[in-house]
Amino acid sequence: MNDIQKVWNKAPIPVKLAVYGLAAWLVYRNGRRLLDKIKLRQRLQTYQAGNVAVNYTLPSGQTVTQPINLASVAGEVNDALFNNDWFGATEDEARAVNAVKTVPAPYIAQLEATYLQLYNKDLRADLLQYLGTDEWNSISYLFV
Repeated sequence: MNDIQKVWNKAPIPVKLAVYGLAAWLVYRNGRRLLDKIKLRQRLQTYQAGNVAVNYTLPSGQTVTQPINLASVAGEVNDALFNNDWFGATEDEARAVNAVKTVPAPYIAQLEATYLQLYNKDLRADLLQYLGTDEWNSISYLFV
């Protein structure tokens, strides 16, 4: 027997139960996240028609149309806030802010509706809760 097996065999039952419980919780949590991502991917496929065509005028005067998928942006924000690590303890504020900045102000209401429909959460409330003051101030002009 190696040293780890010896220590494990001498460990009291409550310690073993705690280790098993933690392992089961980690397996459940990550399995649940994987299942949620699979379900979300299926829902995103149904929202592919939700692309918004945004017109940009270049400095040369030429107008360019670029499609933006609001469901994809909503997914990016949700992943940045809630699915950033195994334990769900950290948020990637910069990633969430950059995702929101890709959507022009006239389409923010549609983004909020898409986020609500996909995740049953309020986008503005989630951003206010998880972003710092500086990050929120950098995108607050979009939510007028």
